[in-house]
Amino acid sequence: MIDLKLTAMKQKAYLILLMVLFSGIMNAQKIRTYTASDEDSMACITSASLYIEFFRQDNFKDALPGWRQAIKICPKFSESLWTNGTKMYQDLLDNEEDKTKASLLVDTLEWIYDQRILHYPEGKGSILGRKGTDMAKYRSNKPKEAHQVLKESYDILKLEMEPAALIYYFKTAYDMSKKGQVENTYVLDLYGPCSDVVKHNKDGKYGSAYETAQKNIDNMVGKVAGDCETLVGIFKPKFQANPKDGALLSQITKLMDKLDCSDHDFYLEVAVAQYAIEPTPEAAFSIGKAYYKRKKYSESNKYFIEVAGASQDQDMLYEAYQFLAAGMLSLGQPQSAKNYALKMLSINANSGEAYLIIGNAYAKGKNDCGGDECKSRAAYWAAVDKFAKAKAVDPSVADKAQQYINSYSAQFPKKEDCFFYGLTDGQSFTLDCWIGETTTVRTRD
Repeated sequence: MIDLKLTAMKQKAYLILLMVLFSGIMNAQKIRTYTASDEDSMACITSASLYIEFFRQDNFKDALPGWRQAIKICPKFSESLWTNGTKMYQDLLDNEEDKTKASLLVDTLEWIYDQRILHYPEGKGSILGRKGTDMAKYRSNKPKEAHQVLKESYDILKLEMEPAALIYYFKTAYDMSKKGQVENTYVLDLYGPCSDVVKHNKDGKYGSAYETAQKNIDNMVGKVAGDCETLVGIFKPKFQANPKDGALLSQITKLMDKLDCSDHDFYLEVAVAQYAIEPTPEAAFSIGKAYYKRKKYSESNKYFIEVAGASQDQDMLYEAYQFLAAGMLSLGQPQSAKNYALKMLSINANSGEAYLIIGNAYAKGKNDCGGDECKSRAAYWAAVDKFAKAKAVDPSVADKAQQYINSYSAQFPKKEDCFFYGLTDGQSFTLDCWIGETTTVRTRD
């Protein structure tokens, strides 16, 4: 790295070297520095080269004079002129306590974004998103202005909107509603489109950032929506006026899902209407969930099976398999419940919920294995094995798993019953029925 404490003579020698290095570029293509003369081109290169060394050492105070000169002489020299300027003014803002000075710095920061768009318009959508994000951060008392910029970014990018900008797009609307600048319905109307952006990007390079954005948005929409009855009161008139508006129906189900309102009659009505317009996996999933909440498992299973055969969304598939497994368990079909739980594990090998379902399926299917007083309870050994596995791989179900372990361990066979049939504690044992597990003999006394 160049020593910034060069003597005047060394600085002069350094500049001469730069002139030699860049002379070929200037002679071949003056437009590269976007200047009208060789003198301006040399001044541009000199300013840009000196400021960047200070910038690289985070010495923004000494970098700024050269940077200002560079953007004045050759604003199209490099897009990094503007991105670096953004970083420097953000740093100045983060360290400025005087509100008047801070306001002027924000003005300059916004101007930098505008100039970047002017000279590099191909990135307008993303640049507007970052500008709006900084406006929301540094002028939080003026959400409306920031929201207008972020809306313009969304209108350009749609599903490609960046995660930070997406959060502030929704947050500024939320803040506007708190100030009485928009109705709550305006915020609620943004929930569906914003969630679609997350869904589109959640499996991509920045998936975790988009998932964080969704959590933030969910938290805010929950505060705006209130409860299920409030949502119904807001959206039922809209639904009745436009019962075939697919975007509206999708928005309603998403919001009601967020507040866990799938057991409400209005939810099922909307889901059925949505399915009638276009029988997508999403619409089928909504109907299936509505029926599941009503304990109509045969009806719900029909729709979840449809989802399983059509959806490519791994999260939706996992949930569909989970509902199917639980539904089959409630219908007294433990073998089918196990099969769907195994499909859950094919998507998430550390699914504690899947292991809990398999354990309960084994317990429910104990009579399928027959046997004597000892072997008839062997299914409980296999069940407890699965509960222990659930506890080991998924801390979120540990308490529930332990409850099952305690409950079913109390139903293990007695030592004397097993001893009579030649089985003792610690011995290996295989269940020959559909359970098909090799487990360990355990008694309760």
